[in-house]
Amino acid sequence: MRIRKPKIRELGEAMRAILKGPFTTKFPFEPPNIIPEYRGFPEFDEDKCIRCGACAEVCPANAIEVEEYEKDGKMNRKIRLRYDICILCGQCVSHCTTGKGIIYTNKYSKNTLDRSEIINEVEDELILCEKCGKVITTKKHLEWIADRIGEKAFANPTLMLLRYKEMGISPPDEEFKNLKEPQEFLREDTYKVLCPDCRRAAWMKENFQ
Repeated sequence: MRIRKPKIRELGEAMRAILKGPFTTKFPFEPPNIIPEYRGFPEFDEDKCIRCGACAEVCPANAIEVEEYEKDGKMNRKIRLRYDICILCGQCVSHCTTGKGIIYTNKYSKNTLDRSEIINEVEDELILCEKCGKVITTKKHLEWIADRIGEKAFANPTLMLLRYKEMGISPPDEEFKNLKEPQEFLREDTYKVLCPDCRRAAWMKENFQ
C-alpha cells in the first residue's frame, strides 16, 4: 500500500503542537474553562435564602431535606442540599420564593472522598406561635415579607412585633414565657406573635371582660 506524503498544512499543525503544546484541554491535570452561562450544581445564597423550604417541596429527586430541631432553647430549621442525588433539573431555582435564594453555579463535578463536601446547608431560627406553640416560619422569611410590604408591616401584629424586637423596644421572649396562658383568648392576645389559626381565633373569640 502506497502511503501519501503529508500535506504542508498537516506538517505546520504538527510543528505548532510540538512548540506550543496540544490543542486539546489538559483536564484533569488543569481545570477546564467553563463559560459563565453553564448551568451546574445549584447552591444556597446564605444572605438571600429565607429558609422557607419551597425548594424541598418541588425537588423531584428529594435531594433537598428540611430538618427542624431545638438548639439552645430555640427551634431552628436546617435545609440540606445533597449533591450525591441531585439531578440538576433546576426546579429549586425556578420555584425559589425570592428568586435569589438558590442559584446556579459553574460546578459540574462533586467527586470527593469527604461526604461533607457534597452537602450544602443553611439554617435559621424558627418563629413559634406564642399561644399554641406551632411553627409559623423562619425569622428570615418574616423579615423578607416585612421588607416587601414596607410600612404596611405595622398593620400586622406579628410583623410589627418582629420590627419592634429588631429595634429593641419589645419585651423579651422570656416575659411571655413566664405568663400563665389562659384557656380563652383575651384582648392582649391580639398583640402577640400568633399563627394564622390563633390569630383568627383571637379576633373572633377574644374576651373583653
